Amino acid sequence: MREEGVQHEGVVAVIDDDEAARVSIGQMLRLRRYRAESFASAEAALAWPGLASADCVITDIRMPGMDGERFLAQMTSRQHSPPVIMITGHGDVSTAVRCLKAGAYDFVEKPFEDDFLLASVSRAVEKSSLRKMSADLEKRLGSLASAEDGRYGMVGRSRVMLDLYEQIEALAKSNAPVLIYGETGAGKELVARALHVQSLRSQGPFVAVNAAALPETMMESELFGHSKGAFTGADAGRDGKIVSADKGTLLLDEVESISMRAQMQLLRVLEDGQVYALGRDKPREVDVRILAATKQDLREVMKQGMMREDFFHRIMVLSITVPPLRDRTDDIPLLVSHFLKLISEKNGVPVPAVPESAMEDMLRHNWPGNVRELRNAVERMLITSTGGRTGSFSMDESFDGSRLVSLPATSGRLKDEMEQTESRVIEAALRENGGEINATVAALGISRRALYDRMKKYQFRKEDFKG
Repeated sequence: MREEGVQHEGVVAVIDDDEAARVSIGQMLRLRRYRAESFASAEAALAWPGLASADCVITDIRMPGMDGERFLAQMTSRQHSPPVIMITGHGDVSTAVRCLKAGAYDFVEKPFEDDFLLASVSRAVEKSSLRKMSADLEKRLGSLASAEDGRYGMVGRSRVMLDLYEQIEALAKSNAPVLIYGETGAGKELVARALHVQSLRSQGPFVAVNAAALPETMMESELFGHSKGAFTGADAGRDGKIVSADKGTLLLDEVESISMRAQMQLLRVLEDGQVYALGRDKPREVDVRILAATKQDLREVMKQGMMREDFFHRIMVLSITVPPLRDRTDDIPLLVSHFLKLISEKNGVPVPAVPESAMEDMLRHNWPGNVRELRNAVERMLITSTGGRTGSFSMDESFDGSRLVSLPATSGRLKDEMEQTESRVIEAALRENGGEINATVAALGISRRALYDRMKKYQFRKEDFKG
């Protein structure tokens, strides 16, 4: 049964010689927006051309002809086969355990609750999705790896970039945590992805988490997962990002934004590979390499009491620095050419020429927003093209590091007045809350990261406000 025009959560193959069971499981999956393909035998499923691209397979163990165990052996012998969930009767638990050791993703014992099977399917589909994304990434990066303009999806032939490529190759061989330093827009995530693709974990998932984008109330649930009923609104259990990255790599971007409580829990993951989900007493074992990225001086963050010392030392076993664009201006013509080709192809227009004056202006610019700012500039130049030539180069003021994000583009007296007002409001909130960061964040209605940035700007220390 196929539903045209419906956005599906994933494709699930259901194998069971019992027609009633097939229909019941298929209906349950379709209600949750999965596309279910049903088969009365393992042989029929193996003959289906779409099996290799399915996101999950549910199969009964006891079936005439080829049983579930033999079917699993066929699947595990194939490259990039989808996760297989075994359905077992009460007397087949030992067989199911044997199947797990042979490569099955999970097993569900009859009779089962719908939510129990659906939770397993959800995890399996997410794992499959991450694997496909990782394979696609590897393919795309591999196509650029031998290009003269750069490696690992990065463009650049300057000395500092050649040094960076060598560091990536060396650090990719290790399983130790890596701390990636770099300014905004310099390409920290590209470096993290390259470390993953060049490692022995390349067939596993790559999961990136921007810690600054996670509200503190949701951070633990997103990272470590939760059980059903662990908190208000937790209608079903779910795995966190760490479990999703099992056998692969997890990137913690803007790691300085992770709460102290979450840092303590992450230490356990780093030290013994144990994940404690909210509401669960027993840990889950994971095998994941953790990469962290930051634009901050983490030693200073640690001195300010916003990062645990043991966590800091644990995440920076190895480190790598992504050079800013101003330190590799030789790469600017290559990057401009690269982005012009990409954006022109995306918009279906011929690649225009860049006026010499525009290139000179770009070579003189300081690029506070790095490669991200350059890409935006090239896109603006393409949009303003006339007569087969790009428009002139114009600076992107949104990357002006001296201006707070919350302030409009003002200068002079108005800007000074606004900054004085902001300073007074933040100082009052810190004083009212005794320097307690969480309470101050809630009172001001801003993120922890934004508060830390402003405290640094106005030279406020939380210790100065404690009663």
